[in-house]
Amino acid sequence: MNSTAEIFDNDTTTLIVTVILLFTLYWSIRGFIQLFQRHNSILVIFYLVFLFPIAYCHMLILGIFGSSKRQRFLREAEEEAKRQMEIERIKVRDKL
Repeated sequence: MNSTAEIFDNDTTTLIVTVILLFTLYWSIRGFIQLFQRHNSILVIFYLVFLFPIAYCHMLILGIFGSSKRQRFLREAEEEAKRQMEIERIKVRDKL
C-alpha cells in the first residue's frame, strides 16, 4: 500500500541521483581529456594506474574548473604577444 507521496519521493530521488552521476561522469571525462592535453601521456597513464583515487579527484576538479584547450591557447598567445611587444619596445629604446 504505497502512497503517491512515497512513489514520488522514490522517483525524485532516483532522478536527482541520476543527474548528479551524469554530471560527475561528464566532468570526469572532460578532466581525463585535459590531463592528456596538459601532461605527458605515459605519466598520465602511470598516474591513473598507481594513484587512481588522487587522479580521479584531479580529473574531476579539472573537469569542473579547468580551462579548455582553446582558452589556454588564447591566454598563451596573449602572453606571447605582450612579450614580443616588450621586446620591440626595448629594441627601439636601445636604438635611441
